[in-house]
Amino acid sequence: MLCASRWEINACLRPRRPRVRMPSSNCLQECPVPARRPSPSSFEIRGPEKRRDILALADLYGKAFGRYQPLYDSFLDKHFHQMPREQWRLARALWAPDGSPVAMVRVCDRTMRLGAALVRVAGIGDVCTLPTLRKRGLLRTLFTHVNQFMHEEGYDLSLLFGIPNFYDKFGFVVGAWNAWVQLPRAQAARLSAPYRGRRARRADIAAMRRLHADDLAIRDGAMERWGKAWLRRACRDKWCRVIEDARGGPLAYWRGEPRPDDAFALTEASLGRRPTRDAVVSVLADMAKVARACEKPKLRIELPAAHPMGRFCVADGCEVHRVIGHRGGSMVRITHLESLCQHMAPEWERLLAASPAAGWSGRLRFKTDMGAVELAIAKGKVSIVGGASVPRESPPAAIAAPQDKLCRLILGFHTPAEAAFLGDVRITPAARPLADALFPARSLVFFPYDRF
Repeated sequence: MLCASRWEINACLRPRRPRVRMPSSNCLQECPVPARRPSPSSFEIRGPEKRRDILALADLYGKAFGRYQPLYDSFLDKHFHQMPREQWRLARALWAPDGSPVAMVRVCDRTMRLGAALVRVAGIGDVCTLPTLRKRGLLRTLFTHVNQFMHEEGYDLSLLFGIPNFYDKFGFVVGAWNAWVQLPRAQAARLSAPYRGRRARRADIAAMRRLHADDLAIRDGAMERWGKAWLRRACRDKWCRVIEDARGGPLAYWRGEPRPDDAFALTEASLGRRPTRDAVVSVLADMAKVARACEKPKLRIELPAAHPMGRFCVADGCEVHRVIGHRGGSMVRITHLESLCQHMAPEWERLLAASPAAGWSGRLRFKTDMGAVELAIAKGKVSIVGGASVPRESPPAAIAAPQDKLCRLILGFHTPAEAAFLGDVRITPAARPLADALFPARSLVFFPYDRF
């Protein structure tokens, strides 16, 4: 009986190294051949074209974050049941020569409200790279392509919710903050609510869609949603509630969830086009009832203090929290400056009419690293001059800033005085009254469902 030694068994199991001809001799010798690191130029950049490409991207998404099956299933559910088919083509991926994706950036086509303006937003989500190919410049190559792609598609802004110290290298900057108010459940339970709440039903879909449209008309940061899929899911949600008026019709709706700490959180609320105190009080009282059933002693309203619910809670007494991410969180960048100014013109006309600069006439120039655009203002009307039509001579009223700092001004993250203090922008004396009128402070509210 022959017995192999441990050394012989290991030698058989060890992978054989390739043999190459050494220049110093004519015989074949074993030597290690280092694996070549694939360069970004060896990959193809394109969007998914067929269903099997979506399955391959779902496989990449599951492998990238370590929790394969739940992430794989959620990716397919998002694409096949929540997202219109025309949104598929917007994703960009790096594809290896064998046809498998190694990095991905998903782009969502959304419309967002800023005052009286509706701007076209490219939402960025599902950014990932195959774990074995990280730190090789793949996402830098992909984002260079994606930024150009968004510009060619005519998007005004790009928005993402990302990790710190990563997306700033691609031109993104923090453009909004997370804000919430918190109060004891007992304080809300003492309120005298004129209306009662109940769990949402499928019969409420039409009314909830109307309430969301009313909220879209008045809330900065509100985004249009696709179809009815979100409504059907909301009606199946245990924590989606409707406030009924005296006739039994939906007056408002809200959604929430119990958090791991001692709070029950409100994550979404639509109170109609003209929110009233009765609607706010009824939502808070209904929240206190649900929080009691969940044994949560605190209510957390994940809305800024400028929201009607936030204003009521501040007046009644509560904790106010605001968190601003450091190079992370809600991040934005301008993708097409001229198109953004065209869509912002109605809002700027409204702001000018209500400001001390209402009778101002002339030209205001924006000078950025993306080029120059001028606002021609006359009799309260704003027209946009961009591209080759911009005159060479600069008008007295001018604002010079990089695109990311100008984006902060437009979104109301910084007022002109704050931006000038930080050295982010240069505002000529003639442009200061216009800047104060056009760029007020804003509080953008992004509901969790609207994130990408």
